[in-house]
Amino acid sequence: MHRVEGITEALWGSKVSPAIISELNKTAYVHIEDWRNRPLQGGRYSYVYMDGIYLHRNWGGEYENEAILVAIAVNDDGFHEVLGAAERMKEDKTR
Repeated sequence: MHRVEGITEALWGSKVSPAIISELNKTAYVHIEDWRNRPLQGGRYSYVYMDGIYLHRNWGGEYENEAILVAIAVNDDGFHEVLGAAERMKEDKTR
């Protein structure tokens, strides 16, 4: 049994092939890139802040800590909007 099929069976009670997961990922990545490249429509932002989280990820059998940074804005009405997100970044100035 493929690892993907085992994971999907554990999560959803049915097997999903790696090919179907790959196609779903391609579709999702198109939507993600559209969102990342969208024009900002929020008007004026009172302030913008960034926050990050490290995830322990497995890439081809190698484990590494992966940083995900998120930029969040707050408009004059107090509403929060995620402006963007990037992986493989650091919160400090060294990278």
